[in-house]
Amino acid sequence: MANEISKNPNRLETAGKHPDEGEAAGDTLWKERYINLLTDLESTKKRLARTSAQEIETQKETLLRDLLPVADGLDLALSHTSHEEDSRNILQGIELNRSILKKFFSKYDVIDMEALGQPFDPRLHEAIGMVRYPNIAPNTIVRVEKKGYLYGDKLLRPAQVLVASS
Repeated sequence: MANEISKNPNRLETAGKHPDEGEAAGDTLWKERYINLLTDLESTKKRLARTSAQEIETQKETLLRDLLPVADGLDLALSHTSHEEDSRNILQGIELNRSILKKFFSKYDVIDMEALGQPFDPRLHEAIGMVRYPNIAPNTIVRVEKKGYLYGDKLLRPAQVLVASS
């Protein structure tokens, strides 16, 4: 009997019981183990799916943030290109590229914030200076140095602004 117990550890639990009772108890034990393992597997699948989705979202945010200087450069080029006939082709090329980038941002739910004339909000704006403007209410944005962008509900980059002081 000792040999049988060492070969079959479940036999120890069922020793002295009717053989059918021992098999039923063993089956129940294996079913419980199976259910526990299945539950653990499902939990792991859900956790991995959630983690993967978060990682993808973080990488997408990083990519979009890395594209913002391109938008800044195109906006700067548009503001400094003359509208004379000799530079008309260059201006059209820059406008076309900026339009393509706007469509890309729109596709991925990136919105540029309108900050000029708005009250200063430290959650959305980064003040890089204050300027005296007698006819404008204090804490009003009077100049935008760099546009701010939202990605869905998240702040991708705060707008860098000059704020009116009293």
